[in-house]
Amino acid sequence: MLPVEPREYHEFLRTPSLRWWRPLLALLMAAALFFAVSTLFTLPAMAYDLSTGRTTLDNYTSMSTFVMTPAFFLANNLALAACVPIAGLTQWACFGQRPRWLSSVTGAFRWSWFGECLLWIMPVFVLSLLLDVIFGGLPDQLRIGPDTVFMVAAILLTTPLQAAGEEYLLRGLGQRAVASWLPGLAGLAVSTAVTAVVFMLLHGAGDPWLNAFYLVFAVVGSVLAWRTGGIEAAVALHVVNNVVSMTLLPFTDFSDMFNRGAGAGSPVVLVQMAILAGALAIVLWRARVRNVTVRTAPGASVVLEAAQPPASPMPVVWRHHHGNQAD
Repeated sequence: MLPVEPREYHEFLRTPSLRWWRPLLALLMAAALFFAVSTLFTLPAMAYDLSTGRTTLDNYTSMSTFVMTPAFFLANNLALAACVPIAGLTQWACFGQRPRWLSSVTGAFRWSWFGECLLWIMPVFVLSLLLDVIFGGLPDQLRIGPDTVFMVAAILLTTPLQAAGEEYLLRGLGQRAVASWLPGLAGLAVSTAVTAVVFMLLHGAGDPWLNAFYLVFAVVGSVLAWRTGGIEAAVALHVVNNVVSMTLLPFTDFSDMFNRGAGAGSPVVLVQMAILAGALAIVLWRARVRNVTVRTAPGASVVLEAAQPPASPMPVVWRHHHGNQAD
């Protein structure tokens, strides 16, 4: 079930037990589980908002009329956070690899490496936010409202999990499943392209600038997973991007935060892409300095043990004792 020859992160499902139908089953299973879990979390939030008058049924007819509420924000984050166990359990069920192998090629989430990625990426995005405020000004009508405390807590406690969920589902399970059908760099290229498009479509943007940003973000995440041998760096980038971008959200009117129609983006997105490129370069540099493990073959030892001839039994030597000597 595990690679018997050195494999990089994206090709970790290319094992002797791989069959063509396993990736397809995994993709369908993960999609079904996510739909079920998402429904389980969002329906109660919608019912609460309707009962309290925060929204109406007309608000759910399209993304342009959708009104974001604190309850739905929390429900959406929790549904996406659930993608971490969904991805891990799906990999285990369909490929026989335990969830821990989804974190990295070493079979564990490398917390020290994740922490270092956070420390290097955070200043880049904080500087970007400060420059944005200096040259673009603060949003209008900043205030502490009735939802501010709730939103601050929801962002700090669940947004990192939401970001991790998206990475585990797409850059983890999704990319690995698609890449398992093709060898080497072909699998990397095709799986990166497919999961990047899916990532873009899931954000439901109608603006070309925003769609371009989502594509670049997804590609950067895939490169990080490939060149660092695990999901940790991509999760760190996603967490920092989301949390920093929501710094002022609790103090503003965020009801239209899902409004990603034409005109919602602008060429300013190019600056954000440059920030992503800078973060990518820093992390790859640190990965080389730390000599982060990028490929392993944990199944090789099992194959070697199976190939060893059985040990010969120890010969039994019978000795004839003379006289009345006790044995």
